[in-house]
Amino acid sequence: MQTQLSSVVDVGRVSYLNPTGYVDLANRTLNGRLDSVAGKVAGLLDNGNDTSSFFFQSLAEILETDYGVAKVVLQTKFTSTRPAEPNIISQMGAESDFLIAGVAL
Repeated sequence: MQTQLSSVVDVGRVSYLNPTGYVDLANRTLNGRLDSVAGKVAGLLDNGNDTSSFFFQSLAEILETDYGVAKVVLQTKFTSTRPAEPNIISQMGAESDFLIAGVAL
């Protein structure tokens, strides 16, 4: 999704900004569901909050012990206030069969 810039109208020394945004939506298709996570590689993206590391480490352990996940790739974002770097998403997508991203408070 990408928001276009608002239009600006110059009248003499005054500029008027039209705050109405425009959104271009790209058509996407969802990937198919996995039959099972057993034997798969899980990618977990920690949003970087103070308390989230405990949650995601616990989730990784549960996925491995209770659901038979073969391996967990755990990454933590630098900050929760910004999107993940594209290279992190690409790397995790290449290494993992499925991804879980989230905020744990």
